[in-house]
Amino acid sequence: MPLAVFAVVLAACTSGPTPPEDLLLAPGDFPGQEITVVSREAGETAVAEPAVQVELAGPDFLLLESLVLFQREDLALMILKGIKQDQISQGVTANPAEGFEDNTGVLGDRLNGEDASTVFFTQGRALVRLTLTGPGNTAKIWEIARLAREKSRP
Repeated sequence: MPLAVFAVVLAACTSGPTPPEDLLLAPGDFPGQEITVVSREAGETAVAEPAVQVELAGPDFLLLESLVLFQREDLALMILKGIKQDQISQGVTANPAEGFEDNTGVLGDRLNGEDASTVFFTQGRALVRLTLTGPGNTAKIWEIARLAREKSRP
């Protein structure tokens, strides 16, 4: 899938906004599992929105999470709409999952040479992309998406 899009999540606290890299999933978000950080990157898009990414490895999966934080919520929704249009042209339609009405649907993908599932969704001003490998990745991606969404809430 030739999409080079990062994902986003907005969270605020009383002392100011949470840095985008703190919104990414981490080993501690998977209690009882041995999870390692393969890579972690921070940067920004061509138009200076904060962009972060983490790759986590578990005993039977690999997870790539990317976030882009836009200036306004409507910008995140506009980018998601463009991704959805691209997917519709490839025969993939979005079926809303509970709590994820603004999503692309689960897309077949590849990650490090393995079959994977990818989903994009918005959370406020954030656009989030998750790609997951491993047994049952199509069903498990929503479980991971719920973890990612929960971590992004203030």
